[in-house]
Amino acid sequence: METSSRVEMILDKLYNDPANPAGFAGVNQLWTEVRKIDASIKKKDVQQYLEGHRTYTIHRPRRVHFKRSITYPSGYMTDVQCDLADFQKLSRQNNGKKYALVAIDVLSKRVFAEPVRTKKSNDMIDAFEKILARMEMHPHRIFSDKGTEFCSKEIMDFFRKKDIEKYTATFSSVKASLAERCIRNIKQRLYRFMSEKHTLKWTEVLPKIVNAINNSKCRVLGGLRPVDVSFNNAKEIREMVFWPIGKNKPRKKPRFKENDHVRMSRSKKYFSKGYLPNYSDEILQIDLVKRKLIPIDTVCVTIMVNCSKDISTLRN
Repeated sequence: METSSRVEMILDKLYNDPANPAGFAGVNQLWTEVRKIDASIKKKDVQQYLEGHRTYTIHRPRRVHFKRSITYPSGYMTDVQCDLADFQKLSRQNNGKKYALVAIDVLSKRVFAEPVRTKKSNDMIDAFEKILARMEMHPHRIFSDKGTEFCSKEIMDFFRKKDIEKYTATFSSVKASLAERCIRNIKQRLYRFMSEKHTLKWTEVLPKIVNAINNSKCRVLGGLRPVDVSFNNAKEIREMVFWPIGKNKPRKKPRFKENDHVRMSRSKKYFSKGYLPNYSDEILQIDLVKRKLIPIDTVCVTIMVNCSKDISTLRN
């Protein structure tokens, strides 16, 4: 329903008055207050009014549920994710070891871990050498976050010599999720052990905990243990774990349409203030919407820069 000029005037008066309970508030509060004046005004009218209001749209809460492509492994030990577990506060009790390099095979969920003294390239290469020596074969690809310890020239040269493709997240906000979840699992067991034994030494017990995790049944693998996966059954495991993803799921209708007008969300750090603007002042127009089916069903949007038209409704 098109909002009439009379309704817009009422909403303007309420929303732009800081002394009013609806002043610079959200949809529900504004609707509650405007119905005291005119009960015929619908919630949809209020939403339409606010979506065309500059102040509301740039300060609108930013909900981030960005679906990313999964890591689809070629086979057993072909694709590995890695990350560093931080134990800096316990370094004095562990011979100066501040970190643990953790690597996980994407298909089998097999875990490898090695204590590391520092993030320097020589220490990291040392740890990678030990982990690669324990693997049944060198992986084809290794993925990590954008940490400098994984991106130095020495590290990249090391992987090149080993004939391993090294992939790094494009943005610092993107992490190696499998490796991070694995680190959480390791730390949970480690800290429970340390609480029970009244100790802060983790380097000696780390191999035992990693071995225990590799011998634990894994729900994703259909109840198999990571150590049960081998070159012989890798194909069956791969089909069981990865083939059903996205299968038989209804395809969602794209949220945006071509020629919709939007604002881009601002890039924020983890502890940025929630009351600051979340969206840019620049108004953009969607040029193309296309569906990407592999490896997951997602929608890609191409944006046309700088739309100077008068916009009555914006979508964030």
